[in-house]
Amino acid sequence: MLGIIGLIFVIIAILVLVAGSTAPLLRLYFGDRSFISQLLWGTFLFAIGVIILILNAVNL
Repeated sequence: MLGIIGLIFVIIAILVLVAGSTAPLLRLYFGDRSFISQLLWGTFLFAIGVIILILNAVNL
């Protein structure tokens, strides 16, 4: 279950980083229209997802 949550975080982060500039709903959700904010949110979510996936792999 924890692995699925981590994977969801990583997928959302990739969407924010790659498609954030073309998806206005993502930009409105994260509250700012700047590229730097999009980059920070994507990196933050990606890091959380990767940490969760690593913790899940260690616990297996």
